[in-house]
Amino acid sequence: MYSMQIGQNEYKVKFGFNSFCDTDLMDRTKDLLELFQQENVANDDDASGIGKIKDLFSCVRELLFVGFRKYNPVESLQDVGDLLDQYHDEGDDENPHGIMNLFTDLATELMTEGFLGDLMKAETSQTTASRPTSKKSGAKK
Repeated sequence: MYSMQIGQNEYKVKFGFNSFCDTDLMDRTKDLLELFQQENVANDDDASGIGKIKDLFSCVRELLFVGFRKYNPVESLQDVGDLLDQYHDEGDDENPHGIMNLFTDLATELMTEGFLGDLMKAETSQTTASRPTSKKSGAKK
């Protein structure tokens, strides 16, 4: 189970099968992972464009919304967005709270829980190895 600290609260993220059966969230997560793992992303105007950044923001917000349901339910996607704003504001140079880092942590959790399967294992481990780890923001429990 993944957990993250926002303000004085610890939020636990636990994914369940029902969350993914009724949405296209799993497909969107997999597509974004594949997109960001491509070596030629820098040469692709669409991949580096604002549309993909918006997709990333929306996907992270929705992943947290469904992941929060079991242990710390929130009322709406907008509430999760407010928490993400606070989370981002709490980051610093030593412990950045960037959206890409959070996406990678959530994708790793999905892979660990068996939702993305072994197919995504290599891609997720490459992304995780290429960025600094954040003990405060993504401690596993």
